[in-house]
Amino acid sequence: MASAIRFNSRLARIVAPLIGCLLLAVAAVPASAQLSANDGYAADGSAKLQVEITPYLWLPATNTKFDLGPNSRISGSVSSGIPTAAQLTSSLHGAFMGYTLVRYGPWSTELDFDWVTMTSNNKTVSGPLGQTTGITASASMVRVAPGFGYEVVNSAVAGMPFTVDARAGFAFFHWDASISSGPPSLNGNSSFVQPWLGARFAVYPAPQWRVTLDAAAQGFGVSGGSWGWGAGLLVAYGVTDWMDVTGGFRALKSAHREDDNGAAGNGKRIFDLLAYGPILGVGFRF
Repeated sequence: MASAIRFNSRLARIVAPLIGCLLLAVAAVPASAQLSANDGYAADGSAKLQVEITPYLWLPATNTKFDLGPNSRISGSVSSGIPTAAQLTSSLHGAFMGYTLVRYGPWSTELDFDWVTMTSNNKTVSGPLGQTTGITASASMVRVAPGFGYEVVNSAVAGMPFTVDARAGFAFFHWDASISSGPPSLNGNSSFVQPWLGARFAVYPAPQWRVTLDAAAQGFGVSGGSWGWGAGLLVAYGVTDWMDVTGGFRALKSAHREDDNGAAGNGKRIFDLLAYGPILGVGFRF
């Protein structure tokens, strides 16, 4: 309980100033603040550099499975729902997402960053006297995904501007997992790169609003036949000409398999992560 109180106090010190600044900014919003389907273009139609940097607070539910091999004899899993304050202190150690988008005319480049780390503590009964043995499983993942895009549609429907971008890139992953029961501990980790292809759909229902749906498939059988995907539905509100507030839902599925040829036999090391949950971010535009 004491650790949860300390965590909540630290979280409040971080989040409260952010919320306060957002409320003050919304109260002072100028009428000219807007989000536009013409980002990347000047008023005369020529190409112009437009940068948007958006750090997020992301609180996902997670489901992680891993085999540390060989022959899948050593395996574990860590799962948690969309975390409450108590669960944040007991299982989900951290999760962060940051996104940068740069436009120049119809061209765009982006960088997506994801970090998730979690721990699960379980008790099992073993031995003739029913002794209780504690088992701790932990896992973490870092994903860095740069990409390029090209605007293939810029039109309007029912008076609402909308755009479609075709996107492609690659994702660098690093995962680390461990299982321990008392002093003994088993660890596994790996780094790998996978290509991805996707699209981004954006609708502008009002000058200060933008609704974005992005989706991507990744892996395509690279890295031991692994596949994955990512998707997000985000709603942004333009607070000023240089700042917007974004909220929505994002999901990420990542998997990796590789040969693990040890003394005990041939097998696969496997890491499989599903993370999904609400996000809240602040975008800075210049």
